[in-house]
Amino acid sequence: MEVPKIFMYIGLATSVLILTRLVKTVYIYIRPSSLSRYCKDGDEPWAFVTGASDGIGLGFAQELCARGFNVFLHGRNLEKLRRIQETLRQEYPTRQTRTIVYDASQISASIDDIASQIGETTRLTVLINNVGGMGMMMPCPYINLQDFTFEDMQSVLNVNATFSAHITRVLLPLLLKNQPGLIINISSTTKFGMPWLTPYVATKAFAIGFSDALSAEMRADKHDVEVLGVIVGSVQSASNPATTSFFTPSSRAMASAVLDRVGCGELSVWGHWAHRLQGIALDVLSQKMFQSIATTQLRRLRLEILDQEEKKSK
Repeated sequence: MEVPKIFMYIGLATSVLILTRLVKTVYIYIRPSSLSRYCKDGDEPWAFVTGASDGIGLGFAQELCARGFNVFLHGRNLEKLRRIQETLRQEYPTRQTRTIVYDASQISASIDDIASQIGETTRLTVLINNVGGMGMMMPCPYINLQDFTFEDMQSVLNVNATFSAHITRVLLPLLLKNQPGLIINISSTTKFGMPWLTPYVATKAFAIGFSDALSAEMRADKHDVEVLGVIVGSVQSASNPATTSFFTPSSRAMASAVLDRVGCGELSVWGHWAHRLQGIALDVLSQKMFQSIATTQLRRLRLEILDQEEKKSK
């Protein structure tokens, strides 16, 4: 008679655990954002957005302006940044924007100069490490690791990991000075492992590890700086010209969802609730099964791109 009772208690404990996890997950996506905490009265707050030229980065710039922040727009193309700056000025006339031009694929000690471009008196309270991508001039981004040149691999690592680590190092003193502060590091579902994208995938895992470690460091040193790693799924953008759908939000909708997650209490989180549903499926699948599905899809896409390039060359 004792054995059935043990199973009953185990079943009850499991049910409570599942229910608790479900309630916690739902709460993350219905609770109000704490972003306003970094936009308090006083000197106007500034946010720094990397990769703000288009895609989610541009969405972040728009949303931050709409929510009361002035924004530093980072990119490598000054003309493009100035066009965006003018658009934001017309849409949000009470907000200020400034441009920071720096090629994230070509990093040197000159990155330290960005702090002086911002200035000691500027009230920087938010940093969003959004810049990313393959950063290569290859016709097909899905290639075997051994086919990367040194320059191509270094470019991918710089754009997606090294630049974020260094810009955080450079701007952290300003964020500490203007506490409370916020750092958001953007990752993606590719961090779970996909073929023919090995260096890129590795950097997305780095983004979460970097966030977790820096968050622990801020708490250990009793600094009031929130560090949040955000996992992003499919998003409509210039690099992914898909039609918006249930699982593919627009870049601005994605940026808005990420900002709504601020203060959720997690170290890392799925930015959009629809992507979280996909994440639940990933939790159920084994990693090998997920990789098998991804391999099938990427192999088809890879062949399509290579076929198109072959036709162009004829």
